Amino acid sequence: MADNELLAKSAVLQRLKRFFDVFQENMENYPYVVDLHTGVTMVARRMVEYFALPGEIVTDFHDLWKPLIYSDDLPKYESLLEEAFDSGSSASYDLEYRVKNSDGQYGWVWGRGSTSYDESGQPDFFVGVIMRMDWVLHADPVTGLLNRYAFEMDLKNVVERAEEENAAGAVITVGLDNFHILYDTYDHAYSDSVMKEIGVSIANVLPSHLNLYKLDGDSFAIIWPDVTPDEIAIIFAGIQICLRELKTMNDKVYFSASAGVVFYPESGYDTRALYRYSQAALQMAQQRGKEQLSFFSHEEYQEWLKFTNLQRSFEDSIERGCEGFLLYYQPQVDARTQKLIGCEALLRWQEPTGEIISPVVFIPILERTRLIVPVGSWVVNEAIRTCKEWQKYLPGFEMSVNVSLCQLETFDFHSVVEEALTRYDLPPECLVLELTESQSVSNWDFVNDQFDRFRKMGVKVAMDDFGVGNSSLGLLKNFNCDIVKVDKVFVDDILVSEFDRKLVKSTVQLCQGIGMTVCIEGVEEKEAYEYLANECDVDVIQGFYFGRPEPKTIFEQRFQK
Repeated sequence: MADNELLAKSAVLQRLKRFFDVFQENMENYPYVVDLHTGVTMVARRMVEYFALPGEIVTDFHDLWKPLIYSDDLPKYESLLEEAFDSGSSASYDLEYRVKNSDGQYGWVWGRGSTSYDESGQPDFFVGVIMRMDWVLHADPVTGLLNRYAFEMDLKNVVERAEEENAAGAVITVGLDNFHILYDTYDHAYSDSVMKEIGVSIANVLPSHLNLYKLDGDSFAIIWPDVTPDEIAIIFAGIQICLRELKTMNDKVYFSASAGVVFYPESGYDTRALYRYSQAALQMAQQRGKEQLSFFSHEEYQEWLKFTNLQRSFEDSIERGCEGFLLYYQPQVDARTQKLIGCEALLRWQEPTGEIISPVVFIPILERTRLIVPVGSWVVNEAIRTCKEWQKYLPGFEMSVNVSLCQLETFDFHSVVEEALTRYDLPPECLVLELTESQSVSNWDFVNDQFDRFRKMGVKVAMDDFGVGNSSLGLLKNFNCDIVKVDKVFVDDILVSEFDRKLVKSTVQLCQGIGMTVCIEGVEEKEAYEYLANECDVDVIQGFYFGRPEPKTIFEQRFQK
């Protein structure tokens, strides 16, 4: 129902509307008035925007408001409100509590309200006001800098003036890359003192006409009218220098920062959007590593939104037992007999629409966010369970599972594998763990120590993607493995290049000569298979010639043949 139609139901609010409009425009708090006869409520415009309410004229306001209140605070809110309505002409309530805003974040507010009664003693209307507690003071209590509320007010004023004058500028959000280490290492009092010192240092780098604002957590903001990207880059470099000069207790923690920048009017004059864009640019910068400066672009923003939405979907999935993740299986055959001997478990993600997303898209997100750790544990359990189930059709059937470096770095990954083997009673020698990202390994002693624990159990270890990137013969010396999986780049031109044929044959002979099993990936043609099997004498073949990755139900049809 439109606002005018709702307003027509309330004679009280019709009388107050003109005064209410003037009132709300001249105060920073959020006023509202409830007609207790009709349930129609008039709400301040900025309150609608900040708390994502459906409109300025609504019915059953308290039914809309209560779901936004933090669950622990709701009972005292309802109790005070009930008391306000039942206690007579002096009824009122005064309460601090937490409410969820339009960004889904809870923040403290102070609420006060009073009930007015008519001549017969019946409740007539209720007048309330909401104040955000971050508005009470404009200064951040830790650093003494202007706080987020001051930033929002100043940004609003600066951008409104810029729009009137057709002027330009930038919003810059600066985030500390590793401040959490300090909070994890020392007490909060010491961490706060360091944060104050950081704030002073950054502020001293800025031109004298600019303010530095302390935002939530470990981030800061700058509003800079009439600035160029080069000027921002120079100041950003100065911030890095001043942070490097700061050292914590015993010089154990050093600081760096990343920053996100958005320009107006290039990205509009909407202050909420500008702040959101600068935050997104900061997160994109931090995803690239430390000490990064990122300038907002709508194209990158759309990609970042996809990344963020997928990340949220993965986090929700993990809470529901990895619902939405699937395992596909690609057959591995004995190169000499063409008999099925095992498979590789390959992770897939299925959107709610049913679309299967390529691992090229989602694996980097899992790796970057370390969500690969809980998802990887699910993969291990699902793959081992399936392998044991399929051994009733083919005794000795082997299952290969990919393992990332960050999984190895978790203290309990060995226990995850061991417990799954025990739970499903799978012989350890039927499990193969494939190391991905071997070209990124910097500490081979650590990697070998971790995998040697599995090898002592009887689990086999494989080097994946041999021949890709920096993966070369030198890795054979560094990595203690049982199986070498040669990437398809080795065999793509094997039918047309004599050099490639000799290279593959020599590589196979070298690996087998030092006691390693050789699996060739990416075999798609009969002629390539025959050369690899007959001339190169490889051990295992994996590729489209013998089967693409398939869902469990389809793969199982192979056991019926």
